[in-house]
Amino acid sequence: MGKFHPISWYQNYDGGRSFYTALGHLPATYSDPLFRHHLFGGIYWAATGRGLE
Repeated sequence: MGKFHPISWYQNYDGGRSFYTALGHLPATYSDPLFRHHLFGGIYWAATGRGLE
């Protein structure tokens, strides 16, 4: 894996976009507003190519 393997990332890929997060393994995580913002932001970027303001 090397020294750098982020817990979350996004990238342009083959004409589209991909978002990955290794967070969210516990059900309680989804009640955290910061995690939900992270998750929604990644999905929103993958769908639209724009970030949240």
